[in-house]
Amino acid sequence: MTLLMRDQENIEKGMEQGIKQGMKQGIEQGISALASALREINVPEDIILQKIQEKFKLSESEAKKYLW
Repeated sequence: MTLLMRDQENIEKGMEQGIKQGMKQGIEQGISALASALREINVPEDIILQKIQEKFKLSESEAKKYLW
């Protein structure tokens, strides 16, 4: 493998990791925004938890991370 090929491979891996991280952050921001919007209209926390689980396919423990 030449240096150029290795550099190209490293760049591609870095881009892939960046895209994955960006998607993760976007999803987290979306979940937080949903929870915030539902709180603003006085939706009970248990319903907010349920909606986060449904919409984002999360377990109860995963969804609770976004409530506190």
